[in-house]
Amino acid sequence: MKRLSVMIGAALACACSGFAPAAMAAGAPPSLNVVLKPHVPAGTAGYIDVTMAIQAPSLEAGAPLVRLPLQLVGIPTARYDGDALTARDDQGPLALEISEEKPQPEGVYRRWSVKRATKGDVVVSFRAPPRVVTASTNNGPLFDLRAENGGFEGAGVGFLATPAAAGPYSVDLKWDLSDMPAGTRGVWSLGEGEVKAVVPSEVLSFSYYAAGPLKSQSSSTDSRLNVYWLSEPPFDAKAFSTWVSKFYNYTSTFFGDTKSSYRVFMRQNPYAGTGGTALAHSFMFGYYPPAKPTVEDLRDLVAHEMAHTWPMLEGSHGETAWYSEGTAEYYSLLMAYRAGLLTLDEYLASINQRADGYYASPSRSMTTADAAKLFWKDPMMQKDPYGRGFLYLVQTNAAILAKSGGKHSLDDVVLEIYRRTEKQEPHGIAEWLDLVGKEIGPAEAQAAFDAMKSGKTLVIPDNAFAPCFKVVSEPRHAFELGYVRSNSGSDAVVTDLKPDSAAAKAGVKNGDKILKAPDASKAWKSETTEVTGVFERDGKSYTVTYLPRGAAVEAYHWERAKGAAPTCKF
Repeated sequence: MKRLSVMIGAALACACSGFAPAAMAAGAPPSLNVVLKPHVPAGTAGYIDVTMAIQAPSLEAGAPLVRLPLQLVGIPTARYDGDALTARDDQGPLALEISEEKPQPEGVYRRWSVKRATKGDVVVSFRAPPRVVTASTNNGPLFDLRAENGGFEGAGVGFLATPAAAGPYSVDLKWDLSDMPAGTRGVWSLGEGEVKAVVPSEVLSFSYYAAGPLKSQSSSTDSRLNVYWLSEPPFDAKAFSTWVSKFYNYTSTFFGDTKSSYRVFMRQNPYAGTGGTALAHSFMFGYYPPAKPTVEDLRDLVAHEMAHTWPMLEGSHGETAWYSEGTAEYYSLLMAYRAGLLTLDEYLASINQRADGYYASPSRSMTTADAAKLFWKDPMMQKDPYGRGFLYLVQTNAAILAKSGGKHSLDDVVLEIYRRTEKQEPHGIAEWLDLVGKEIGPAEAQAAFDAMKSGKTLVIPDNAFAPCFKVVSEPRHAFELGYVRSNSGSDAVVTDLKPDSAAAKAGVKNGDKILKAPDASKAWKSETTEVTGVFERDGKSYTVTYLPRGAAVEAYHWERAKGAAPTCKF
């Protein structure tokens, strides 16, 4: 699902750049020793004790030591109010001052600054509690630390206060499992057990951690991909792991990344809906057990999140989400098809789902800037760059194929952007337009990009996926949940209700508490699928079912062309 692609990508691609402390002048980066000690006392959700030793940061009085968001894209973190986070150095206890950094669209970061100059190594300690989630919790990015089946899973950014100085650091991460039952395992995105790596501070934040009675699956003994879970899933874990491993091996080879490893974490949600978030060479997805998802249900999600590993553009999320999400949509399907993991009919159905999602999107006519302002506030707006980016890339690929007579494609541009990312060369929107302009002409490249940004309806070109598929015009009805899900404290409530929407006609009102949110993910894909939600007003609960659709809109999709071969090359 969603991710802070620029921030994470920069951290991964620039592991040896950014802030350079004095220790680097002598050779190796300063050490950063992290010990994670999970506890699960009987009858409780438990906690994780964290100890972090930073080698001689040499901070002056007032300098920031560590930082952690209070909330990130709507997901609350451990916070560590008051004296929940402490520090000491060679002179003893180190007094800290808590402040908040300038708010960003994604959230507000809290920082802990030292009140006196530090001497020697600094040791930071805190106790991380898991977040409590219920059936009314919003389905969002998987950043929060959660307890499940005697263990924990979550992203560092949800509970790990990390050095404010970017690094890189010589990290030594260990798990102290002495208070856990026999058989307990500890895994980080970068490895299992004790892991040593030279990475920036942000990699510690934007990666996953899991501990407890973990089970795992690899497709082979030498697999570069492993899947982990705490609770037995309702689907075939072995078949799931095999599919994911084949996709990873094919896609990583396409991008020239043949030595890295990848880890997939799965966890259960108490609320309806499925979603995933990609971080450092890993991703986590959550599912709702009563829905009994199958491997077929999950593979699009898996492939999308995994495809995030490689393509990225420099720039803010609002400026580049069309690329990060669009390329993930485009290449998750294309790589799966090329690898033989999707049949032609499955590929056709999948690209039509993306097209339908774009044309029915309530934000289709918005500018990318206006849609970005609502991205972190309205879950429905978070789908905007998926369909918009996918259709724009389809257009771009068709234009390059036509101009080059089939000799070049979108692949050439995306692979060059990735090469520049790896070499830490400029790889922003200007470079994108320059590369596309060299393929189809500068004016044409700029015009197509401007149309996408402005909210002009993106029409599928006739040669897109030709000659196997043909483009057909057929109206669709706009998706309209009817209201915005807004968090008020720990509760989700109805806001901005549209008075003429199906939700309003079904009896939903502003201010109603959402006890069980409608599963919009399935209804988004089908014009005939109704949603059911449970709400509360004046202390009384009620259930409503309605069709979340609005007016008819211009739309296009693909059909198999008459006489097309049973297999096609894209």
